[in-house]
Amino acid sequence: MSSRTDKLLHRVLHRWRDWSMGDYRLSESPAILEQLLGGMTNESFLIGSGDFRAVIRVNALNTHSLGIDRDREFALLGHLQSTDCVPRLIYSDSDVQVTQLIKGRHLSLADLANTDIQDSLETCVQRIQAITVDMPVRNYSAYIGLYSDQLAHFEGLAEIQCAATIIDELDWTPVITHHDLILENIIINDQGVYFLDWEYADLGHPMIDRIKLFGRNYCEDNYPCSSIDTLETLQNGIVKLWYAVQDDPLKESTPNGNN
Repeated sequence: MSSRTDKLLHRVLHRWRDWSMGDYRLSESPAILEQLLGGMTNESFLIGSGDFRAVIRVNALNTHSLGIDRDREFALLGHLQSTDCVPRLIYSDSDVQVTQLIKGRHLSLADLANTDIQDSLETCVQRIQAITVDMPVRNYSAYIGLYSDQLAHFEGLAEIQCAATIIDELDWTPVITHHDLILENIIINDQGVYFLDWEYADLGHPMIDRIKLFGRNYCEDNYPCSSIDTLETLQNGIVKLWYAVQDDPLKESTPNGNN
């Protein structure tokens, strides 16, 4: 554990009386139980006090280079508390975030073929998209530029830029969009499904999350959308640019993989 991480954990645990706990009341400061592994950007820790469990996320230092706006994340997650599709937000500042631990398991590929689970996922997407907020809409061209400006060269950039421009210029209604609905960011339990890690959320295109979750066939069968190819190109391009910036900033890069 770095000295920065240790200092931030100590600071946020010391402020436990300032946390937003709803009806729950703590009698003493929670303690760190274990570090949670698997994240590619931040560090996360399971904490507990009695039967209370939560997760502290220590934010990475390269937040801006990855296109993350902590103020925007905090605002959107706050608006989504009423949907029952996200963890309870307990505390947040520019360096750390504390959220309720959602017990359950991560979604699997097999789950996505289950129509009941599909319905639960669709219900969550609809609840989230029904929340209205007053903030700027994501400009996908500018977002691509934030990544590409950090790279000396990126193969296939022109195609991604073209897709971003097309999407920006189309007529669509912006909604709260997660932008990173990989399986690892979805928990399922007996109460339903929950979307975690809202770092990349913004007001965005209403089909982005559905394409990531369900694939193009589901979207073509259930929604009128003539720009699925373009959205897929944009979404896959952002993933590859993210990896290139994360792994090899300001150098030659040949991207691959999924975010």
